Parts: sequence; C-alpha cells; structure tokens
Amino acid sequence: MTSQQLPEHDLTGRTCLVIGGAQGIGAAIAIALARAGGSLVIAGRHHDRLAATASAIEASGGKVTRAVVDVADVDSIGALAAGLGEQGLSPSILVNCAGLGGMGSAFEVTPEQWDGIHDVHLRGTFFACQAFGRRMADDGYGKIINLSSTWATTVGVGRSVYCAAKAGVSHLTAALATEWAPHGIRVNALAPTATLTPTIEQRLKEHPEREAYLRDRIPLGRLALPEDIAGGAVFLASPASDFVTGHTLDIDGGWRFSK
Repeated sequence: MTSQQLPEHDLTGRTCLVIGGAQGIGAAIAIALARAGGSLVIAGRHHDRLAATASAIEASGGKVTRAVVDVADVDSIGALAAGLGEQGLSPSILVNCAGLGGMGSAFEVTPEQWDGIHDVHLRGTFFACQAFGRRMADDGYGKIINLSSTWATTVGVGRSVYCAAKAGVSHLTAALATEWAPHGIRVNALAPTATLTPTIEQRLKEHPEREAYLRDRIPLGRLALPEDIAGGAVFLASPASDFVTGHTLDIDGGWRFSK
C-alpha cells in the first residue's frame, strides 16, 4: 500500500500489531496504519471479524496477518508473541485496543465483574506491553499505544469499575514510558469519548435516551466515529511523535471541559 501521509507519518517498513483489531476503533486504527504504509498484524478473539478487517486492508493493497488472542489469558498473549516470532514478525508498533464494556451500580458489582473488566483493560494491556516490549527493547526502538478513555479522568453513574480500569491504563502508560524510555520505547495512550462502534450502537438502540445524554456532554455536538480516533494513532505510531511519551491524548470533542 502506498503511503498517503506526510513523510513524517510514513510507516513503511514497520510491522504494526493491533490487538483488538477486529472491529470498531481497533479496526479503524489498523486500516489507518496500513494506509500510512505499515504492515499489519491484527489479533483478536473472533475469526470472522478479523477476516472482515483483513479484507478491507487487502482491498486497498495493504499487507495483513491475522492471529487469535484472548488478552484476559496471559498464556494466550505469550503464545501470540511466540507465534509471531516463529513467523519472523517483530512488531515495532503495538496498539492495545481490546475492550470490554461494563456499567452497573457499585453496590451490585461482583468480584467476577470487576475481574472481567480489569483482566481485559488493565492486566491484559500490561502483559501485552511486557511481551512485545522486550523485543522492542532489544531493537532499541518501539511505539506502544494503549486505549484509555475519557472515563479515566471523568466519572459517571454506574461507571466505577470501568473508570478505575481506564485510569489504571493511563497511569500504567506513564509508568512504562518512564521505565522504558532508556530502551527507546515510547508509550502513549488514546482517550476517546463515546464512540459509535458496533457495540455502542447496539447499546444505544436498547437505551436511546443515553445518546442524548452523551451527546450533550460533548461540546462538538456529536459522538465520535472510529475514524476520529485513528488519526491520533497514526500520529503516535509515526516518527512525528518520537519525542512524545507518557502522554494520554484526549480525542473527546471537548468532553473533559464540559459540565
């Protein structure tokens, strides 16, 4: 695929791994990285969804490899890293985009619900960073992009567990950036607002009143599209951001400034 980006956003020659690249924000990021010239590996739990994203990348002339992973299972992450290594694939760009939604009264949250959300968002993110960061350290260069959220710094009713997990992702991002900077690894995060992914679209169909609530908190007056988030990922993956690390980039239409 020929890069259509500015030269400093050119990812030609870079292998990019997007975990959670099957649909929604992850798929949009994978497609955007491919358009910037990157060779993609997309990983997730669902074969059919991965195939659809891979087809979109290949239709535009991009290179893509698919792999199955469950980030809630640390052994699965290790198997992904080992499998890619056996194929001679060494990602210099890692995007941790696997997600799991969750709302509910803090009085009613069970340990299983807490663990389910934190295992995917926080534990899985850490161990994916660890698994692929080691090789980046050996190479002396790497870019890691974690998916945080506006809920990392704002709050809402029924969001206690999710807010805690995403705040953890942003703080983990800063901690790893500090520890791994001597190895040439830049670690940053994206913090989207409510985004019209297939999961959110289905939820809004079930609770249409919630869309107005979310939209009213966003000064730009609409929910985000997955493509709105992808531009930030290209920037953080590219040489244009080589002096940026430990940062969480809000892509929220002004959400954090609203009342």
